Amino acid sequence: MNSADNIKNIFKDATISTNQNADEQILNELIRAHEKTTKEKTIQPENNTWRVTMKARITKLSAAAAAVIAISLAILSQIGGPVIPTAYALQDTIKAYNSIRYVHIREHETIFQHTRTSDLWLQCDGYGNIERMRFQADSVGEQVGPVVVVGEYDNLQTWLKWLNLILRGKGISRGILGYDLLQIEPKAFFERLYQQQETGEITLDIAEPQDKREPIIVTVTYPQGSKSEEWKKVLYIDQATKLVTKIEKFKLGGGQYHHVKTSEFFDYNQEIDPIMFSLAEELPEDINVVDITDLEESLPQGDMTNEEIAREITRQFFESVISKDFSKAEQLYMAAPGSLIKQLAKGVNLIEIVSVGPAYPDPDPDSEAMLCSCKVLVEINGAYYELDAWMVKVIKVEEPDMWAICGMEFLVIPARGEIAVTYDNIGLDAVTYNGLEPGEFMKNWLVLGPLPYPSIGDIDLNSDEGHKIAFHTDSLNFVNFEPTVNIDGVEHEWAMLESHYGIIDLSQLTEGNNNYTISYVWAQIDMPEDKKGILGIGSDDGVKVWLNGELIHETWMHRTVGIDNDRVPVSLRKGKNQLVLKIQNSLGYSGLCCRLLPE
Repeated sequence: MNSADNIKNIFKDATISTNQNADEQILNELIRAHEKTTKEKTIQPENNTWRVTMKARITKLSAAAAAVIAISLAILSQIGGPVIPTAYALQDTIKAYNSIRYVHIREHETIFQHTRTSDLWLQCDGYGNIERMRFQADSVGEQVGPVVVVGEYDNLQTWLKWLNLILRGKGISRGILGYDLLQIEPKAFFERLYQQQETGEITLDIAEPQDKREPIIVTVTYPQGSKSEEWKKVLYIDQATKLVTKIEKFKLGGGQYHHVKTSEFFDYNQEIDPIMFSLAEELPEDINVVDITDLEESLPQGDMTNEEIAREITRQFFESVISKDFSKAEQLYMAAPGSLIKQLAKGVNLIEIVSVGPAYPDPDPDSEAMLCSCKVLVEINGAYYELDAWMVKVIKVEEPDMWAICGMEFLVIPARGEIAVTYDNIGLDAVTYNGLEPGEFMKNWLVLGPLPYPSIGDIDLNSDEGHKIAFHTDSLNFVNFEPTVNIDGVEHEWAMLESHYGIIDLSQLTEGNNNYTISYVWAQIDMPEDKKGILGIGSDDGVKVWLNGELIHETWMHRTVGIDNDRVPVSLRKGKNQLVLKIQNSLGYSGLCCRLLPE
């Protein structure tokens, strides 16, 4: 019988199972067979090869196992990695959490470009459901102070340390935590993953190492086209206990995933001192307490879609703050105390809503919230700004259809109001200031542009070289005003510009593309006497300043216009002074502001 027939018969006679117990049995039998057969081998001088005498089924079985291993190694050499059957399933972890009574979770999360560290201690019942908890988080920069949420799951207290304030009520705690409390319950988290896997909402890639000391690694991804396709999670599962030890969360940006949050799990079933779930020994004597447990909150959805309810509740909240109806505002903002909203709005006069929306589902896979946006015109110390609430988080807080705001992120930027432009009776008399009142913005100018970048051959306009050449190239008479200017053989006319606010939005001068443009503005200042002072100038992007034909300041950079970006010393002479600004814009909006600063 030739060798090929031998191998064929071996596989025919041998029965090989792939379950774990059979695998271990085969391995043990293989070792014993190897020890036995080494005693029976003899050297055949004629071909200088080993000849193995097969006298028992165990020898056949070991040879079959060896052949399987050899074939697996051959496959390995082609695919470059171990072929390991995966036995782990999410149900194993769900079952394991039924016996967990205590756990400590530590999270490191990136918020406002800061890393916030928070700790969470949970006491659960015999089914893995939360009974008591303590959430404790550090400050986030200067924007969010330290916070502690403590108590029975249905009777939580929230301690805002930086405000010396205690809030009682589950709703406000959900808002401060930023997500539904169920998401921090490990068993519920894995049950949701299992459901998502069954419905195809997620894809699981499970890597189960042969080394039992190494964790099982479960990578969770989301299908293309889903709301969460830019997110990924990596779960680390202990092979012995089937409990999670770490969860990493990533978000896609710029073609690669960036770390957002890491959750580490410690001290399973190590009893937590009951004092951890109480604030009795920690609070200062002068703490302010607001009980909002029974406060009516939220807004009914009715026939509105999720997008419509998110926009409506956002609109009503800001309208209530504008009208100073803080009682209504607190009902819409997850029962946040009206006194707190009033305190946060102190010194800020909300004037009118500029826009609301759009609204869309939160792409974060851990969130079932809707996100909306709102822009509001505000006045602070005589200057106008735009409060851009770019993320208003709205969630369903009560079945079947009650909704409330549970979080908000916003920016405050100088307001860019409507401008009026005319081409009649153009002259310096229309933009002559009889002196400059300190602190008041110059809102009337003559404007030329926006003009395209000057011709610079084959140089890329979007390169630093292209921007610099455009910034340093000027062909105007900055002393004597001329209503019509010839630039590169093209006639351009000045126009009269009037702005309602101090920030002048030059982007409104063009209906289309505003990129790679230059604008000039000209004003005449008639001074009763010589005066030295400082001009506060803001620009988007670069700016050059001429006073009476002399270049006195220049800033070349990419930036957003802000009040008093630059402080420029000036010497205004008695009589008429000519002030000209050049604004260079590379991409996006273009604007400026200018005022004489108070002494």
